[in-house]
Amino acid sequence: MTYIGSWRFWLIIALALGTLACAGKAERRERREEARAERAERREAARAERTQRNERSRTTEDAAPASRPQAAPAAAASAAVTPALTPVSTAPTAAVAESKITFMRATNYGGNVAASVFDVTDSGEAKFIGIVRPYNKLVYPVRPGLYTFMVVSEAADFMQATVVGGKTYYALVTPRMGAWKARFSFKPVRAEELDSNQFAGWERKSRLVTNTPTTQAWARDNAASVADKRDRYWPEWSSKSQSEKDAQTLRAEDGR
Repeated sequence: MTYIGSWRFWLIIALALGTLACAGKAERRERREEARAERAERREAARAERTQRNERSRTTEDAAPASRPQAAPAAAASAAVTPALTPVSTAPTAAVAESKITFMRATNYGGNVAASVFDVTDSGEAKFIGIVRPYNKLVYPVRPGLYTFMVVSEAADFMQATVVGGKTYYALVTPRMGAWKARFSFKPVRAEELDSNQFAGWERKSRLVTNTPTTQAWARDNAASVADKRDRYWPEWSSKSQSEKDAQTLRAEDGR
């Protein structure tokens, strides 16, 4: 037995306090880094938006028949080949992407911890779709078929999807308890939920985001960590019961 007055007791207390202090410093440092990354991401998004507005403005001026009538055929040809959807990251090109999946993080639960979404349908390197923070959403163009998606933070979890042509599907990115920070899972939005007031609120509150040089750099820098989490947590997904897998699977009829 170690008595309160013994030096061993106070040594144990000092070591415990030192461990807690180190853990707290690491967590604060991680939060600061995440905040800096978010600020940089917002700056990049604002810059990209300004660039797009300028390009649209120039396109409108070039296409005006009163000022430059000779440019109208070229503008029409350009419009004919413009894809209907803008591909996100390594998604299939919009010209052949007949459907899309929207990943929504419709609450602020989990704080500002980032959730990274990947397409892991193929056995090769995970395809980076994007990062969602509170009240963000990502749109991923896809061809009809069977897909497997992964969400990564402190850990990884998965969702499967059966996609048919001409449909839009929705999946919530939902937080859950982690060891040091929030972890995330997918929750498919069912067809019967799409006309609800709750879903309308999710749509209204969430802001569409796309990739920036900052998020693309993050994906490159963390590719090894993402691959490691995929390898570690896929067996856990595979061991789930069929009913548990069904609860995390988008069905063909869930699209609209």
